[in-house]
Amino acid sequence: MAENEDLGSLNLWEQVQNYLAKIQKREKEVNERARKLDEREKALDEREAKIQEAEKRIADKEKLLDKKSSELEGYAKKLEEEKKKYEEKYKELEKKLEAINTAETVLKNYENTLKTTNEEIKKKLNEIATLYGGLADLREKMLNVIQTLSSGEIPVKEEKTPVKEKKEEKEEKKQEFEVVVVDGEEFIKCPQCGTLNSKDAIMCYNCGYVFKPEEL
Repeated sequence: MAENEDLGSLNLWEQVQNYLAKIQKREKEVNERARKLDEREKALDEREAKIQEAEKRIADKEKLLDKKSSELEGYAKKLEEEKKKYEEKYKELEKKLEAINTAETVLKNYENTLKTTNEEIKKKLNEIATLYGGLADLREKMLNVIQTLSSGEIPVKEEKTPVKEKKEEKEEKKQEFEVVVVDGEEFIKCPQCGTLNSKDAIMCYNCGYVFKPEEL
């Protein structure tokens, strides 16, 4: 009977040992699981930290983008203002260019007018030069004629014309005289040689044609 009790005690001890072994095994499993959970939690914490860091970077990037966007908007606004200024400047330059072109046209017309006027002046000067060019010779001729008249040596034509016919001829000659105005001064154009003579001239300075035979 005592042997049976020893056997029972041995079985109980084995049972306790087995139970303890199971508990230890269970504890190891729990510890291993806890360790794995800790590692997972640590990994999750690390991932969360990385995510937070990424979120912070993204937030910083968004702030930077907002800043850049504001700067770009300001720059675009400034460009628009500069564009308006350049457009206004361009319109102003176009107006100035148009005014310059108009002034050039006016100047060209004025130059052409001056050229024409200069040509007319040269023509008039040539006429006056022609008029006064022969004054010395004409003066000498007139002096000779006056001397001849004063000495009574008047050439007589072979055929005498009646007084009545002479008067008619004088009147016809008066009607043939052409008056030319040069620089506001009147000149008589000689019907015989075309020379311009003073309106008070008695005879042509060039050919001796008599304008006023009644005054001789």
